[in-house]
Amino acid sequence: MPDKKPNYAELKLELDELLDSLQQDDISVDDALKAYERGMELVKLLEATLNEAENKITKLKAKFD
Repeated sequence: MPDKKPNYAELKLELDELLDSLQQDDISVDDALKAYERGMELVKLLEATLNEAENKITKLKAKFD
């Protein structure tokens, strides 16, 4: 069975958790770097999800105008 694509809310929650972890005083440089890298991946996925939604809305609007 294929992996389920995470939705916007799940991606946003993971990003929020990463941001919280980066604000901890005891995070190592290595862990902070990994978290930053994952955070950038999440931002890219969130932007793609928003762009996809915007395109769908534009198409739907054009269909009903």
